[in-house]
Amino acid sequence: MILLLFVFSQLIVSPTLLSQSFTGGLDSPIIPLISHYNQNIEWENVFTDGKAGKVNSGLVDSEGNIALIFMPYNESRIHKINGNTGERIWTKTIINTVGFGITEINDSNRIDYIVSGGISNTQERWIARLNGEDGTIIWSKIYNYTGNRYEFDGIRKTIIGSDGYIYGAGFVGADEKRTIFIVYGGQAIIMKIDPNDGNEIWTHLNESTEYAVALVESNDGLLFYGSTKYDEDLSLTKLDKNGSVFWTRELINTTDIIPYDLNLSIHNSLYFGGHRSRNTIGESFDYSVIKMDLEAKVNWIKHYANPRGYSLNYIRNELYCLKSDAIGIYLFGGTGDENDNYSKENPPFTSSDIWNGWVLITDWDGNILRSDVFSHIESGEKHGVMTATECGSITDNGYVIFNDTDAYGDTEVGVMKINLPEALTNESEELQILRYTLSQNYPNPFNPSTKIQYALSEATQVTLEVFNSVGQKVIGLVNSQLPVGYYTTTFDASGLSSGVYFYKLTTPSFTETKKMLLIK
Repeated sequence: MILLLFVFSQLIVSPTLLSQSFTGGLDSPIIPLISHYNQNIEWENVFTDGKAGKVNSGLVDSEGNIALIFMPYNESRIHKINGNTGERIWTKTIINTVGFGITEINDSNRIDYIVSGGISNTQERWIARLNGEDGTIIWSKIYNYTGNRYEFDGIRKTIIGSDGYIYGAGFVGADEKRTIFIVYGGQAIIMKIDPNDGNEIWTHLNESTEYAVALVESNDGLLFYGSTKYDEDLSLTKLDKNGSVFWTRELINTTDIIPYDLNLSIHNSLYFGGHRSRNTIGESFDYSVIKMDLEAKVNWIKHYANPRGYSLNYIRNELYCLKSDAIGIYLFGGTGDENDNYSKENPPFTSSDIWNGWVLITDWDGNILRSDVFSHIESGEKHGVMTATECGSITDNGYVIFNDTDAYGDTEVGVMKINLPEALTNESEELQILRYTLSQNYPNPFNPSTKIQYALSEATQVTLEVFNSVGQKVIGLVNSQLPVGYYTTTFDASGLSSGVYFYKLTTPSFTETKKMLLIK
């Protein structure tokens, strides 16, 4: 291995390629040449009070605070955490539920959270809205589906659409309960929910696939969800906000991938992520990412493994969360082995049988930009402990990871806030931008401020303006000559009344307008 690293290091000709990788074949995993260990941690915290349980989802909200959901036995627990200090603001426990997902909603004078999963021993679909200031339940709804006592339902993820409604992805009639891991035997479902009271608007069922893993909304207001069926290729489905389906299409050569997340980039490319098993003595797994367009045409499938330099025959690299921003694609998951006959050490990393968090950042074509390994370390100890990253969320200058950890002797919730190195941020500005784009504002609906992101493929004169519903100009946000790059502008509507507004990006060769909703 030392010889291989030396040979390939002679090919490195630029700082970008320092994180490129060596592969042994077209379907072999890509291996990062360099992985950093516990670098650029702004703060970390482990929450030990109350019942222990597996963390399933987390986010950084538009105010910079953090919310997460985890699942001790027979209950969901939600923490809200100060994004600057890592200290907990409040916690909420909801019994007789299993909590899968959490989403921010901002349609009043505060940020609230939508939590989702299953409820009761028969695990019916369940969604609740929590007051973001103190965690109190605003409404909690159960959505029953006819089935026997061995069939279970759940809502894995939710998003807030540009129309202000809640859209949820999940399953009905599956063969296992109380798990965030993929289950089979049921039908994929998408739901549309009224955010004011939780009432069901419509439910779409797809009998051709068994689990709707995640969904996204495109810039033109259409919905896409990725799904799976046991021992068959993954699929992508396109539908509108009335629940009408355009198509479901199989993604060829994806049977061996267990999917966990779907993301839409600022370039309108879809990235479907999870992990695939390889037939090895140690039952190893690789991170797997599928890039495709909005017609389900697959551009490429890539696999990644071995950030700590251990044997490819034993290490399980399990990807659970995928995000993107102007820099590229962020892959969040864990790396470790569970084979009793294998245990190796490669300092500074923990031994191979101790799980660590692994965050891999790639460009839009799947080329590695940076690989980081993380482990919580007990007070007074030198070495890290089991730290399996289950989710991540991007911040303005880095990201937050949500970990299962045994730092204090049980499956506790660990959170780390990471800052990106300046070199990576600067490097991203040099990445090729193929075309102009204007992204949907976030959050949307909003109150009182929202962010608008756009990309310029050439140096040009740019205006970004906001208009009211009758076409009157409200404010000019940008009027400048700007170089190639990705840009984010904040629109503060504190002095405006509730309603529909439009924002318009104009250059000499490009114009696009999008709608946003201010609710006070």
